[in-house]
Amino acid sequence: MLAVRFYGIRDVRIEDVPIPAHGPEEVLIKVKYGGICGSDLHIFKKGMFVGSTPVVMGHEFSGIIEKVGSKVKDLSPGDYVVGDPRVPCNKCKWCQEGLYHLCPELGFIGEVSPGCFAEYLAMDAKKLFKIPSPIDFKVATLVEPLAVALHIVQYAHLSPNETIGIVGAGPIGLLALLVAQMITKDITVIDISPFRLSKAKLIGANKVLQEFPLDPSEKVDVVIEVTGSKETLNKSLEWINPGGRLVLGGIYENKVQLDPNNIIFKEIKLTGINAYNTEDIKKAIELVSNNYINVEVIITDILPLSEAVKGFELLIAAVKKPIKILLEA
Repeated sequence: MLAVRFYGIRDVRIEDVPIPAHGPEEVLIKVKYGGICGSDLHIFKKGMFVGSTPVVMGHEFSGIIEKVGSKVKDLSPGDYVVGDPRVPCNKCKWCQEGLYHLCPELGFIGEVSPGCFAEYLAMDAKKLFKIPSPIDFKVATLVEPLAVALHIVQYAHLSPNETIGIVGAGPIGLLALLVAQMITKDITVIDISPFRLSKAKLIGANKVLQEFPLDPSEKVDVVIEVTGSKETLNKSLEWINPGGRLVLGGIYENKVQLDPNNIIFKEIKLTGINAYNTEDIKKAIELVSNNYINVEVIITDILPLSEAVKGFELLIAAVKKPIKILLEA
């Protein structure tokens, strides 16, 4: 089968490898689509998160079960599935409480074990969720990043009378916009890309900007920052009203410095977001299965597995026109 394997920084190879064997508690999945995530780009550019090389990349996917292990009872060949790609230690106190996203040793498939950027994937049956067969596989592939957005908005504690700012109109920012506007309509989105801002406007942003506003009347109560940039972190703190909240949903490739006085003087509450919990995945499946939310609008490109590197390069280019790229297996 074809697989996208990471060997080192900017060294990703498309290789023919054996179809993985599945154990008695695992299933073999024929992958339909895999979504390129921001963390895949961190791996590509910096080699972050990877336990050992080479490793098959990718953790967002949809597919069809082809074979089931002898001890698998609740899944059958032909079932449509998405997965929970988190790989926790299952031993720490947070894992024991089901808070796998807080596990200090948390990893993901595609980083610490073989991922989904391949034609086939073997996975623990307990980590899979059946989806209704009418659902489009492209839409189903976005369940995992939608779970991230749901987790972000949940921890932002939004209310209808608050003004919201979203910094970054990439996939997570736009999905957070889709979720947040179910609560409030007063949402401003900031990004340097005119194309991405046009998509934010199409989705329903009240206002879109390429720069942080200077007028004090345009400050917001809550900022959701998903770019992982030093510059936007500090400007986000300036943008927030006194008593406001800053939710950090982006991963930082480098250490950053910030002025804590904005936090102190305005009594800003900071919340970090790491992935999602299991209930977020279930909620994401419910939302897309019932067409309560249109996630397909953020998909801009579909490439074959053989062009995965092209997809990475498009998404790290200085001028970012693509938003969400899927790889078709």
